[in-house]
Amino acid sequence: MIRCERVETSAGSEPAFVFLPRRRWAPRLALTPTRVIGRSATGTVELPWGAVGRTELHGMPGGREAGMLGIAAKRPGAAVWTRGAWLGRLNRHTTAYDVSFAAGAFAGPADDVVAVIERYRRDARRRRRIGDEDERERLLRELGKSEARP
Repeated sequence: MIRCERVETSAGSEPAFVFLPRRRWAPRLALTPTRVIGRSATGTVELPWGAVGRTELHGMPGGREAGMLGIAAKRPGAAVWTRGAWLGRLNRHTTAYDVSFAAGAFAGPADDVVAVIERYRRDARRRRRIGDEDERERLLRELGKSEARP
């Protein structure tokens, strides 16, 4: 469900927890000690942790209930679109979220993704350990998804 790897951000390379996508081409969501990063084929957005307001599952008009995962900034303009800013403007105009993913895009349950983001949003000290394998194991245990080390 979550893999440790380094990701490129607008500030350089950072350790990260990457939520595994259900399919190879699916959008990617990564958490670093300093930001949340969403990447799709058409855009890349970074939201600093201090700007993350809420993360939740939601529906789309005419869509099924809780079919989307949305991350909203505390204030407009806090999301930094490094690629595809037009998509960010469209997304914010049509939803209440700066970052949106299909809930089914992740290899694990979308409600676990929400729980993980909320856990790190509320704990700055713990965010500093994002990308560390021991922290990943601790997180998976807390979610009831313990994975044995090889």
